[in-house]
Parts: sequence; C-alpha cells; structure tokens
Amino acid sequence: MMQTETAMNNYKMLDLMKYVAAIMVICIHCNVLFNQPYLNFFIKQIMCRIAVPFFFISSAYFIRKGSDGKPRYVSDYLKRLMKSYWAWSLVFIPIGLDWIHQNLSISSYLLPFALIYGLIHIGTYYHLWYIPALIFSVFFVNKLLKHFSYKYLFILSTVLFMFGSLETYYGLLQNGTFKDFFDLLIQIIFTTRSGLFFGMMFTLMGFYIYDRQEKLKLLLRYVPVLTLISAVLLVIEGTFLYSIERLDMNFLLMLVPFSFFFFIWLLSIPYAPKCDTKKFRRLSKYYYFIHPVCIILVEEIGHAYQIDFLSSGMISLLLVILLTHILSCMILEIKRPQKRSTLLYAALLGMAATFIIATIFFLFKPLDTVIKFEFVPCLWFYCSFVMYVLLWRQGNKNKDQQPLDLNVRKRRGISSKLN
Repeated sequence: MMQTETAMNNYKMLDLMKYVAAIMVICIHCNVLFNQPYLNFFIKQIMCRIAVPFFFISSAYFIRKGSDGKPRYVSDYLKRLMKSYWAWSLVFIPIGLDWIHQNLSISSYLLPFALIYGLIHIGTYYHLWYIPALIFSVFFVNKLLKHFSYKYLFILSTVLFMFGSLETYYGLLQNGTFKDFFDLLIQIIFTTRSGLFFGMMFTLMGFYIYDRQEKLKLLLRYVPVLTLISAVLLVIEGTFLYSIERLDMNFLLMLVPFSFFFFIWLLSIPYAPKCDTKKFRRLSKYYYFIHPVCIILVEEIGHAYQIDFLSSGMISLLLVILLTHILSCMILEIKRPQKRSTLLYAALLGMAATFIIATIFFLFKPLDTVIKFEFVPCLWFYCSFVMYVLLWRQGNKNKDQQPLDLNVRKRRGISSKLN
C-alpha cells in the first residue's frame, strides 16, 4: 500500500469499490443466498443496495471532472454511452422478448412499442435500466446547473426521491385518492426506479462533490464518523422495512446521506493499493452487462435437475460470478472490433452450439419442470460471445504469423537466387 498525494484523489479505491459493487448487483439479482430470511434480506436488500447509488455518484463525478474546461465533453460522453447502450440493448432483445411473453399479456402488434418504451425507461432486459437513467439524469442535471444553484436542485431531487420511495414504502400508503393515483402511475411506468426519481439525486451528488471538493476537504475529519452513523441508520431503516409490504426495495432514504459520505470517504482514504486497478474497473462494466445471462444459466440448470445448491445459495452465486468473470476476461482480450461477417459467423456457431447443448439439456431434464423462456436465448448469448472471442484469437494468431511467413518466403527466394 502507498500513501496518496492529496486529500481527495484516491481513484484506485473507487476502482476497487466498483468491482465490489458489481458483485453486489449480482447478489441482488440472484436467488436466495441464505436460508435465514433476515440474513438474506440484510445482505441483498440493505447492504448490497449501496451499489447502484455508488455507480451513479462515481459516473457523475468523473463526467464532471472530464467536462472541466471542455464544453462538449458531456454531450460527447453521452453519445458514446448511448451507442454502447443501443448495442447491448440489441444483444438483449431476444432475451427481453421472451421475458415479455412470459410476464406480460400484450398483443403482438404492441411489441414494437414495448421495446421502444423499454429502451427509454426500463431497458430491453431488467438490468439495463441503469444506462437510460444515467443518460437522463446527467443530461438534465448538467443543463439545470446552468440556470439553478445546487440548493434548488437538491430540493427538487429530494422531492422526486421522496416520491419515488413510495415504491419501497408502499405498505404505509393509506387507501384513498393518492394511493389510487400512485397505483395508476405504477401501472403505466412499472417502476419509479428511473433517472427522474432515483438517478437525479445521486448524479447531482457526484457533480457537487467534484465542484465543492475544496470545501469538502474541511469536513474530512468527520467523514468516517458520519459514514458510520448513516450506515447504522441505513440498517435500522432496512430492518424497519423488513415486515412492510413493498413493491420493490430500490429506494432507502438513508442511502442518500450514506452514499454521499461513503464516496467522499473512499476518495479521501490516505492509502491506495500499489497494483493497477484499471482492470477491476473494466471488469465491473462487463460484470454488469453479462451477469443476468449467467444467473439464468446456473439457476435454471439447478431448477431443472432439482440441484438445490445450483438453484440458490452461495455456491450458485459463486458459479454465477465465475461464469461472468470468465466471459468478461475473454471480452477484455478483444482490442479492436471484428468484421460484421465475424459477428455473423460467431452468432451462427453459437446457435449450433446452443442447439446441441439445449437438446441434451431438455432430453434429460425431468418432464414436470418448467424452464424460463429466457434460458435458450441466454445460452445462445453466452455461446456466441465465446465463439466470437475464439474467432478473434484465431484471427490474431493468423495475423501474427503472416509477417513471419512472408519473411521466410523472402529469405527462401533470396537464397534460391544466390544458389
């Protein structure tokens, strides 16, 4: 470990926390981890809920840092993020369509509208909601800060966050007009977990921490204590919600102060690891995109063959993380995009591998078990990416050999002339 030079520049700790937060997101989306109900609730619904606010604050902080003196940085960044989002959304459309058929009763002609709505609000698959929420919140916070102070925007974002938290505190709503209005709203938008109600608060925090870091340095001696106090209050709030009816558990009021102080504390830790943490940061990105596929594969195999330690529990979680890690590391190898023909070839090879594996899977599974529709598209997703990486490796190997073969032929030609 080495000491950092300044009070709030420990970016390596942020990189490590991004990796931990990615694993926390996987924990939330996995099945039951522990047989003890409260322990499972505490890990998944209290402790791991700090992950998404951290991602919002961290992304916003570095966006604000990058835009310092660069007026077009935010728009350029959002364009790049949007392109990446379109690409991953396209990849997840087959899986998302199966989810829609399984969970929603809508006519076929409404599917295009459902996909468009998913793209701009909740994603083409459940985990992708974060990207449009981040795009929305960064865009509007950046615009609003040109006309309003942080004070007014924090008031606005607090009101929006409090309203969004009704999703978590739903069991406390009394029957009446307001509850009827909220029920109608949820039927239309499905969730208040969005850039408007959820993301704006934490995005604003990220901007604020960067802009006011010199003033915040004066409070650094109190930050560890404030982080601890807000963590205790967060646990108390979560425990209070344990027996209350909830639509979801995204909004915890104490996430607001905890996330603020926790991020500052990470930035100000006086020691950082000597190793290069960039790989952890990049892995966290692919963990986020890939993990739902691995969850479906592991848990559905366990469900189909009635293998309890695969369908839920810590072994299941570790296998999901392992599969996610393997494919993420393989993707990190790719330094440049391949031709479209390579993508098509990988998809076809993945389809062939999927057909073989799925045939064996369904032939030997018990007849009375029902498998999620997403299983086959997820298998195709994983197999196609593996094939894509293998094709990339082979292409690279051939390119590396070509200059050597050419030089060998030249030397042979020269030597033959001399002879």
